[in-house]
Amino acid sequence: MKKLILASNRLPVHIYEGKKDFKIERADEQTISGLQDFYRANNPKWIGLTEIENRQLTPSEQKSLERKLEAFDCIPLFPGTDDLNLHLHGFSRNTIWPLFHYFTENVAYNDEAWRAYEKVNRLYAEKILELYEEGDIIWIHDYHLMLLPGMIREKNPGATIGIFIHSPFPSFEIFRMLPWRAELIEGMLGADLIGFQIYDFVRHFMSSVRRLLGYDTVFNRIQIGERTLKVDVFPKGIDYERFKQQAQKTQDLERKGSRMKAQMERFRQSGNELKLILSIDRLDYTKGITQRLKAFELFLQTYPRYLEKVIFIIQAVPSGETTKSFFELKSKVDELVGRINGNFGTITWTPVRYLNQEFSLEERTDIYALSDIALIIPYRDGMNLVSKEFVASRFNGKGVLILSELAGASKELHEALLVNPNNLGEVINALREAIEMEEDEQIRRNEVMNRRLSKYTVERWANEFIESLESVKELQEYTLTKKINSTRMHEIIAAYKKAASRILFLDYDGTLSWFKKNPEEARPDEELYHILEGLTADKKNTVIIISGRDKETLGRWFDPSWNIHFIAEHGVWLREPGNDWHMIELIDNKWMESVEPLLEYYVDHTPRSFIEYKNFSLVWHYRKADPDLGIQRAWELKDELRSLVSNLNLEIMDGDKVLEIKYSGINKGRAALQKMGDRKYDFIFAVGDDWTDEYTFDSLSKVDAYTVKVGTKTTKASFYIESIELVRELLSKFRTGDQ
Repeated sequence: MKKLILASNRLPVHIYEGKKDFKIERADEQTISGLQDFYRANNPKWIGLTEIENRQLTPSEQKSLERKLEAFDCIPLFPGTDDLNLHLHGFSRNTIWPLFHYFTENVAYNDEAWRAYEKVNRLYAEKILELYEEGDIIWIHDYHLMLLPGMIREKNPGATIGIFIHSPFPSFEIFRMLPWRAELIEGMLGADLIGFQIYDFVRHFMSSVRRLLGYDTVFNRIQIGERTLKVDVFPKGIDYERFKQQAQKTQDLERKGSRMKAQMERFRQSGNELKLILSIDRLDYTKGITQRLKAFELFLQTYPRYLEKVIFIIQAVPSGETTKSFFELKSKVDELVGRINGNFGTITWTPVRYLNQEFSLEERTDIYALSDIALIIPYRDGMNLVSKEFVASRFNGKGVLILSELAGASKELHEALLVNPNNLGEVINALREAIEMEEDEQIRRNEVMNRRLSKYTVERWANEFIESLESVKELQEYTLTKKINSTRMHEIIAAYKKAASRILFLDYDGTLSWFKKNPEEARPDEELYHILEGLTADKKNTVIIISGRDKETLGRWFDPSWNIHFIAEHGVWLREPGNDWHMIELIDNKWMESVEPLLEYYVDHTPRSFIEYKNFSLVWHYRKADPDLGIQRAWELKDELRSLVSNLNLEIMDGDKVLEIKYSGINKGRAALQKMGDRKYDFIFAVGDDWTDEYTFDSLSKVDAYTVKVGTKTTKASFYIESIELVRELLSKFRTGDQ
């Protein structure tokens, strides 16, 4: 039975170290997370770190713990104590965490911590490769393990690997500050599927891929060699029904023994028309805990009519950190709580109730259900499930969520009162609006959000990630079925040798020759001349270079005496051996006067872009431009050109980092069919790399032809070949007849 191998920072268990042995309990992830059915259906094996960090276990203790964890489907890792601390509290928490949350002033750049991060990721890779069997799925979680996909891929190229990043992913301008930025991106690109919480993080990641590594990205796909991988959005949900049902139980007047319910009722009875404002989050500098307290303090100062009518219940769960910044934050929170209660509190009313402790799910739901307002305003958050849990706990529809627009959940919960956490004035106005909001309006907003949360649950999140990962593998397998491997190359060469009459359509740039930033530098080399000379010497062959190049350039590069036929400018010009150039049909170029000023404008506004002038087309090149700016300007230019070209009977050809404007109806496919005429060929071959070559592939689909795309992009061609080197190898074997 295939396994789901889950790699995460922590194992989903609690390990208690006794005097003689270990006691182990399942954590919420396995018992109440809402993923129990998902795990039962997928035969999971967890690989991760234990909670024992303060000492190095002896070999016998490690063996004992490993045996006990087998019953929980868990496989522990035991890095050295120094490596573990540098990995967790060094690189992960003091480098990645603050950088990804835009707290650049808190980032520590430490070579020793980076080496420990690499070492621990390598330890995970070795254990996974030891466990992995064909058909298994590897699902890696979060920023602690970003190198892991690449390490596994290096040793097992066919493995099925997904990685999901629960934290934010920063913009390129922030990410580029990291000395090890390229290594992290390359590590993540070892996965077949990379998941993020919201589209903003996908966009940031794709920008970093383009800028750092130069890989082409098409929508949410990245092509690395012949492997296609996907980057997509999977917003994590919650166990909606559990929170809804638990909240309904909370209101059961007969329910006994709820410590939190009794305490919340005492809070409510201690004031006059009291509103309970709730804030729950980890005690972390990214969560804006001090900002929430400052906002509440300013609210009481600005609206004194609400004194003794509101209570702010703030639960700041300890994060387990021991750094200086953590203790400074805790000290600041304690100071603010004391100041607010000292300045505004009375004998019967305490404005802020500060709970610095963990609660069970039932207790947490009690707090949600019995509160009137939730103030959740992190500075930056990957998702923030607390806000979703609060909304799901609105058993009667009443209650108001105030949510930071910088939390991932704001993309789904946009009926909440969204605020900028850095704008205290906006926050206190939202508090006033929440307190004064009519019940009908509260219910309307919560009904919409609850419908959304009930559909996209945590179980759906997990299932959709795995289904998407499997679909990527299917796409990769389908692509491989069209690949020209050694066997298929032999078949094509055999068909070539057998034929008495052959016609070969050969694209130039990206097919016979490599792309250059300066198009003039892509001139033929001696190897290419030698290949073409051999092909044209065979009287059975009709060799046609079919290119978007202008006729003057092709005329300079190739001797007119050679037995080569040319189709230039995508089908405008034609030349047979020994003859002059002639147009396939009469067209004019007066339209250029209307289009050229627009292209010049985009050259001025896109550094390092330029215009190529052909006889009957204009080409805007942006290969040298900044990748993101080039794509943005290309979209803008296409949008402006559409209305213009429709009136002039022109079309826009969107090539590889180029936009070409030419006369409509002229294309390579039409020219290829016209060149073939009524003559019957025993062997028809066409090869190209660009979408402009798709016209050729499409036109030849009606005849028995070998059509070949260079690269693995989506194509109408029958086959694909990996590289220009292999195109030349195939043509060389045509020339020599070698198998």
